[in-house]
Parts: sequence; C-alpha cells; structure tokens
Amino acid sequence: MGGAAALRLDDVGAASKRFEVYGVTRLPLGPFRLPFPGNFLFLKYVPPIKRWGPYAELSAAAWEWIVAALEAAHARMTVGITAGWVEDDASVTPFPRKFPAAAAVIRAAAARGVLEVANHGYTHCVLDNGMFRPRLFHGNRPFHREFYDWLPEAVHREHVTRAQGILQDYLGEAVVTFVPPGNVFTRVTLAVAAEAGLRFVSCLEPTSWGPTEALTFVGNDDVVAIHDRDLVLGGPATLQRILEGRGILAGQGPLAERGSEPFVTVREMGERAQRAGR
Repeated sequence: MGGAAALRLDDVGAASKRFEVYGVTRLPLGPFRLPFPGNFLFLKYVPPIKRWGPYAELSAAAWEWIVAALEAAHARMTVGITAGWVEDDASVTPFPRKFPAAAAVIRAAAARGVLEVANHGYTHCVLDNGMFRPRLFHGNRPFHREFYDWLPEAVHREHVTRAQGILQDYLGEAVVTFVPPGNVFTRVTLAVAAEAGLRFVSCLEPTSWGPTEALTFVGNDDVVAIHDRDLVLGGPATLQRILEGRGILAGQGPLAERGSEPFVTVREMGERAQRAGR
C-alpha cells in the first residue's frame, strides 16, 4: 500500500481493563521457563507479575492531548471503541453515558476527520455465568474475547448490532470499520457485521478468511495497532514516539520503513485497497 499505514487504538470503553486479570506463570532461567504461581490470589494484581488489568480509562484531558498530537503530525487514527461498559453486576452501560466527557472529545475529533470510530464489540468479554470476572486462583484472559465460535449466533448478532446502534447514535454518522476484540471472530460474526453495515475488518490474518464481496479486510501488515493501556501506562511520550518514528512497539518494525506519509485510518486503508482491487 505504498507509504501508507493506519494507526489503530483499541479497547477504549472496554471494561476488560478492569476485569481482565492474569499474571506471569513462567519465569525464565537460562534456557528454562520455570512454573510460577502468578495467578494465585492477589499476586496477579501486583506489578511486575500482573500482565493486564486493572488500569484506568483515558480521560477527556488525555484525549484532548491525543487529538492535538495527531493534528500536529497531520495524522489520523482509528479508535476501536467497545460500545458497552460491563458493570460489576453484568449490566452494560453505553460508552457515551459512562464516559461522557471523553466521548465528547472523541466525537468532536471524529467530526473533524482526525479520528475514525470503529466497532470494537459490545462488551469485549463473555457475560454468561459471570465468566468475565476475575478468578481467585486462575487468570481469566480467555473470557475477555467476545465472538467465540462456541457462542450462539444470536449472541454474535445481538452484540454486533447493539454496538453499532450505540456508536452510530452517539456519532450521528455511520460506523463502517470492525475491529473484533482480541482478533477472535467467526464467519457468523462477519456475516452479521456485513448485515449491520460494516464494510472494513481490521484483523491479524485476513487471508485466512478468503474473499468476500461485502467486507474488505485490512491486515496488521498495514496497521500499527496499539491499546489504550499503552498510552495510560506509557503516557503521551508513547504516542509521540509512534507518530515520529513508526513501529517503535514490538512487532511493528516493518512499518518503520513505510516512508514519511502521516498515519491514516483503517477506513482509508480499506478504501485504498478497494481502489487497488485487493
């Protein structure tokens, strides 16, 4: 795709940042990896043992800085928003209601074309039987994906369409990019996404899904994908390094050679692929 690359930020509005808790279970010792009880009780909450949550949602002030940094770099970014925040009792609060100040900054930046809002699921986790909640003696990462093949088709349909409804009502415009949480989805998920008006799917290995008339895949070869956690823990300097140098995070090295063209959105990459007949 020439010198272009998309910048994508995932997990905005996802309560997985509160409930997805697991720890280090192997310690390196020379050529060996020794078992370690990193998921035992409180250990999985303690740095450096903890591997993911809990961490804070990006504030409105943080979003104002992010938008300003993107504008200064003449860059654009796709924001994967999980449309519903899962509460302790498994009820779901829409993102714009849960985080109104941050949502307002994002909406204004989307209206200016600086941000593209993508559908990053409705819950980012499995609600059934409280599977999303932390465990006493185990990690719970597997249950912080949303579109497993063992879930009924009705769940895929409900979650995709509810997320679309919340995000489109909030933005006042169509949402056309789908970022499946944790890169977990099925052909049923894709069919439902197309029915809901989604046109682009940003995922890890698009070629494994074959061609489809309704959806255009944008693989991670064309995307620098980060999480809100990277910015919460690393601060503004993390985004600044990405905007200045491309590919500073693990696994993103090849994109550093794309040239000096500013980052674009996933939607723009998808539209370029369509024009190129990919």
